[in-house]
Amino acid sequence: MTSLPPEKVLQALARNDAETKTVPSPWQLTRIHKIGLGVIAGLVVASVLAAYLIHASYHETTDDAYTTGHVHNISARVAGTVIDVAVDDNQFVKKGQVLVRLDPQDFQVQVDKAQADYERAKSDFDRVEALRKSFNGDVAISKSEYDQMKANLAVARAALNDALDQLGYCTITAPEDGFVGDKSVETGNRVAVGTVLMSVVQDVWVVSNYKETQVGEMVPGEKVRIVVDEISGHSFTGRIDSFSPGSGSVFALLPPENATGNFTKIVQRVPVKIRFDAASIRGYENRLVPGLSVETDVTLAGTGRS
Repeated sequence: MTSLPPEKVLQALARNDAETKTVPSPWQLTRIHKIGLGVIAGLVVASVLAAYLIHASYHETTDDAYTTGHVHNISARVAGTVIDVAVDDNQFVKKGQVLVRLDPQDFQVQVDKAQADYERAKSDFDRVEALRKSFNGDVAISKSEYDQMKANLAVARAALNDALDQLGYCTITAPEDGFVGDKSVETGNRVAVGTVLMSVVQDVWVVSNYKETQVGEMVPGEKVRIVVDEISGHSFTGRIDSFSPGSGSVFALLPPENATGNFTKIVQRVPVKIRFDAASIRGYENRLVPGLSVETDVTLAGTGRS
């Protein structure tokens, strides 16, 4: 066996030691990967936090919001029997469209009687008036009798107008454009004065109850992103219309009394009225009804952003 010179052996050992130092071990690679992943995760968290803080400075959000609207309760102004219901549940109706008809027969009789009374009173008054003009007012009738006949004519005219109004109330029409809801009337029902027959929902908007600390930079006209729980995966746009003249507690049935000595400060909510953009809700008009849960996100234009 040939032995190597001592200097060769030292060179070989030095070369092996250098190769060992330049190639990292599996443990070293795992540690490097963990450090890299930690740095990346930290950057992601920092980016998300920065994005949240930037968004929060531009926006105010709340889920204490709901849809509401003009709900017209349709009721009978006269008592009668329903002979026709011209609409159905959830149907869209136009202003002036006939909704319900009551039997007009009894009211037509009252109109005929009032018409006859008016014509008789008018005939009597016209005859006396013609005689007064023919004799230059020198007629065998006192001024009090003349005034009485004139008053009788006015009463008869008023009675006729009232009878015509009562007859007209037999036809119930829509007060505004909208959708029919809560219809409870059917043909043949006997209804009393004031009986609610159905409702017509005219339009819908959003009321968002923002904290008093959130409304400071809000102004009418600012853009709002609206998410309705009923319509998942879709968002609408709108604008701030106006602010309530008082917080929710002011209009509560039992407003809080803070002068009792047991005062606890509670952040109040201010109702904010938000109108939908017409183009945004196109195709969803019959889905947006009063009473839905909503989330709203206001873009604060007052901070110099839009």
